[in-house]
Amino acid sequence: MNGKDHRNDPFYTATRRPPDVRRNASESTGFLRSAFFGKYGKHIAVSVAVVAVLAGGALYSARLSESAPRVVYAFSLEEAEAEVEAPLVIDINTADAEKLDELPQVGPATAEEIISFRRANGDFDAVSDLEEVPGIGPSTIEQIKPFATV
Repeated sequence: MNGKDHRNDPFYTATRRPPDVRRNASESTGFLRSAFFGKYGKHIAVSVAVVAVLAGGALYSARLSESAPRVVYAFSLEEAEAEVEAPLVIDINTADAEKLDELPQVGPATAEEIISFRRANGDFDAVSDLEEVPGIGPSTIEQIKPFATV
């Protein structure tokens, strides 16, 4: 095929010349480049765009996490620590049934009994006066004392 006319060759095409017709190496690599990027160019462009978007998102989120927190707290850390250290203390003369129900061994029925007794007899002078309320005995008073005040 060297030096022959390839126009009659059935494998000769307009886009591709037989290897013996190529003139130099640059023509050969140019053909390969155009064929490769012609076939995969869109895929490569989309892949590069996806990598750029992901890298940009990673940088953006990293910068966002470095910024100062935007949470505003209603009270200071010292106030929160003091609140945690202070035990639950309920004033039995002013507490409603819901608050009294938080005391140990006091359920909703006993809380209502305490409120009824308080309405009928006035305020308690001491936590031990709760013993006069029906349903509350000495053992219950001992459990309530650390959490109740007058």
